[in-house]
Amino acid sequence: MEMTRITIWKRPNPLEWIAFWQFLGFLMLLAVVWVDQVLDLQEVFFGASRTKDSWQGAAILTVAIIVIGFITIAHTFVQQRHVLHGFLRVCTYCKRIKLDNQRWEQMEKYVSERSHAEFSHGICPECFRRTVAELEAQGLVAPEPAERKNHA
Repeated sequence: MEMTRITIWKRPNPLEWIAFWQFLGFLMLLAVVWVDQVLDLQEVFFGASRTKDSWQGAAILTVAIIVIGFITIAHTFVQQRHVLHGFLRVCTYCKRIKLDNQRWEQMEKYVSERSHAEFSHGICPECFRRTVAELEAQGLVAPEPAERKNHA
């Protein structure tokens, strides 16, 4: 019996795609510099008189493009470190994140230490209504007057 092998395509990280296209862009720049050096593109496209060959100028431009390309692509990969990805185990009750078998960390601390995200806390309308109803049921808060509820 022949086994069928199923491969699952994993979507690449967006920053990897950005770095890939940056790399291709810098390769195209390098190609244009050297094609111009060999074919003299001004003469080919515009009929201008042949310019003086400057192999040293093309080499210096090539080095500059490589350095700028390296810095740009490296910056993209550094930014990738600040993107959270993967599987995070979160406690259903306290919303802490499991680090290992013994340690759990507050979600806000975990995310802010591993990304550029900042947190601000609030309460959504649904949770507010539920909490007020629970407090009213326990007698800890006086029920809201009916006329005020109708205006809200």
